[in-house]
Amino acid sequence: MKIEKLTLDGCRNFLAQTLFEPKTDSGASQKNSDKIGVELEAFPVRFTDYEKTKAIPIPLKGEKLSLHQELEKASALMDGKVDFSNNGSLAPIRFPNGSLFQYEPGGQLEIATSPCKTLPELIAQLRLQQDILDRITSEHQIYFSQLGTNPWFDLTQIGLQLDKPRYRALQEYFSRLGPYGVQMMRQTCSLHVNLDLGLAESTQVKRIVAANLLAPFATAIFANSGILEGKITTRKSHRSYLWQQLDSSRTGVRGLEPFDGLPEKSQLIETYLDFAMKAPILHIRALGDRVFPVDFTFDYWLKNPIAGLSPSWDDLENHLSLLYPEVRIKGFLEIRTADALPREWQLVPAFFYTGLLYSNDSLEKVLELLLPFQKEINAIWEKSSFGFESNEIFGISGKLMKLALDGMAGFEEEFACKDSKLNLENYYNTFTSQRKSVAEATVARFLEGKSLIY
Repeated sequence: MKIEKLTLDGCRNFLAQTLFEPKTDSGASQKNSDKIGVELEAFPVRFTDYEKTKAIPIPLKGEKLSLHQELEKASALMDGKVDFSNNGSLAPIRFPNGSLFQYEPGGQLEIATSPCKTLPELIAQLRLQQDILDRITSEHQIYFSQLGTNPWFDLTQIGLQLDKPRYRALQEYFSRLGPYGVQMMRQTCSLHVNLDLGLAESTQVKRIVAANLLAPFATAIFANSGILEGKITTRKSHRSYLWQQLDSSRTGVRGLEPFDGLPEKSQLIETYLDFAMKAPILHIRALGDRVFPVDFTFDYWLKNPIAGLSPSWDDLENHLSLLYPEVRIKGFLEIRTADALPREWQLVPAFFYTGLLYSNDSLEKVLELLLPFQKEINAIWEKSSFGFESNEIFGISGKLMKLALDGMAGFEEEFACKDSKLNLENYYNTFTSQRKSVAEATVARFLEGKSLIY
């Protein structure tokens, strides 16, 4: 059987049909097709003191204590099963409802929900997974810290805990560029908000553009990474700063600069294709952990076989998974901007984006407010790691929070319960309206000698 050779047109068609077409139920109406999911990361840690301030790292696999082993046993009580099809002893643990536990290279635990039809369903699903973590905390004193950067451990103390060819290649590639990539891999935790593209093409364009335009302001609003390795950083979101520094060819707010106003969907596809083709190759599965020169882009590979290999569809998918824009298009919007927040506030970013992107009225107002900034959005994003030091970022962020509250208020109780609306409102009153983020509260606890598990 002859294998079709991958071409630029083939890549374009793949993006159009796989990434830019919504992953929704066939025959669904817009009203009941919009779902919400999150991917929440946390640092597993134990403490040697009652106050929980002196921390020691917890390995995913250790001789005396193994997080994965304990997580596997606790998850089995809720019908969670290790997905051995993933090939590896640290495979994800999947649950019947579609949620899962999986790991990041520095041993961070990721809690991923399935796409939920309502916010109450999202809240309940996340609570169920965190009940499992609470059992582990109770039985083994392993805590799960939801912060944007690791406030305790340096890179050596953490190590590369997912020792797989993909991550060895990433580590070597990023190390050639500077220290930021390895710090990102081992010392950061985020909250990804996953939202549907929408069924109508016009809705898809508006949501993609708005989600990208929101990046600088969401960075400041949801900053919680002002401490790294026991020291206070100069930024409120040091995690965002790391992303801004590590590799401009595969990060940032992508695809808005060429346009004045809303583009066509075909133009968004073309700019994302250009982004993907110009990004250097990080990892080729068939070649293990081999690292390539930075001028070996995917476009180069299409024209020049590497080690006798030409790219396949699987290689294209792998390459796309190694792009890290603030908004990654995957048949839905993977919004990667927010730092991990403490449990009390952990879902506020999801409520924020839901109110802004799923309310048609709020979505229109977001675009009206932010489209004038589209050509300078990356410059604003670079400032946003300092939180609300910029008067412009602070002023616009307040307006966006109010639009999110308005959007949430317009949803039916079945879709957006009172608790979610109140949580968003309390966050606004406690932080944004006071020109603060959670980062200030976390730093204050650190300076007072209090536990950062809260």
